[in-house]
Amino acid sequence: MELEEQIQQFVAQNLLFSDQGYRFSNNASFIQEGIIDSMGVMELATFVNTEFGIPVDPQDVTPDNFDSVSKLAAYVRRKLAAVEAKPARA
Repeated sequence: MELEEQIQQFVAQNLLFSDQGYRFSNNASFIQEGIIDSMGVMELATFVNTEFGIPVDPQDVTPDNFDSVSKLAAYVRRKLAAVEAKPARA
């Protein structure tokens, strides 16, 4: 499953409580469109940590990273790339 689809599915099922899927564009603002509230943003941070093994720094929880499917997917990709680029400790 594509990263954007995973995020859409999580938001639809766990934040919108919808079995109709995610009915917004990937660029729709979660906050401005009323898709989720501030507690939903915190649930997204927990989802990122649990699903992708990425610890989310509170400083990273910003609209630039967590305010749409596209922005969250880009954030996850950046974090995963940074983890993969880090040399392993001996």
